[in-house]
Amino acid sequence: MAPAAAVFGPQKGASEEDVERFDAGLERLAELLDADPDSPGAGAAGGTGFGLLALGARIRPGAVEIARTIGLTEAVAGADFVVTGEGSFDTQSLAGKVPSIVFGMADAAGVPVGVIAGRVTPDALQLRRATGEVEAWSLTELAGGADAAMRDTERWLEVAAARAAEWFGRVGAGQSER
Repeated sequence: MAPAAAVFGPQKGASEEDVERFDAGLERLAELLDADPDSPGAGAAGGTGFGLLALGARIRPGAVEIARTIGLTEAVAGADFVVTGEGSFDTQSLAGKVPSIVFGMADAAGVPVGVIAGRVTPDALQLRRATGEVEAWSLTELAGGADAAMRDTERWLEVAAARAAEWFGRVGAGQSER
C-alpha cells in the first residue's frame, strides 16, 4: 500500500504523529475491505477512489474524463491564455492531476498557461518549466504567509488574478520575461 497519509497529510497540515496514526488506520481499513489499495485511482480524492473500488466501481482518470466530457481540449485550443488552479501546486500536480492535463492541452495548442495556487513549490515549477512555459502565482507568497492567505483568500485570489492578467497581457503582446 502506498503511504497516502505520508504523501498527502503534510500538505494538509498533518504532523508526523498524525501521519503514522492515519497510515495505520488506512492499512487496517485496506485489510477489512475487498479492494486493492494499490490500484490506479485508489488514492483519488482523498481515498474516495478506494472506497468506490471496495463497492465494485471501475475507476477512470477523473481529470481526463471530465476534460473530455466538457470539451476542454477544444476550449483551450480556442483560448488566448489558460489559467488553472490547485490548492498546493507541487510535483503531484504534474502527475495526472488537473493542472497536468490542462498544461498538456495548452502546450499542444500553443496557448500560454498559468496556475494560481494556495502554495507553489519551486521543484514543481522547475519540473514544469523543463517541459513547457508556465507562470505561477502563490496566494501564500502574495499574502506573506499561509495564515494570511487563508484568512483573506478572496483578496489574494483577486491579487493573483490581476497579476495573471498582467502577465498574460505581456505574453500576448510578445513581452514575456521568459
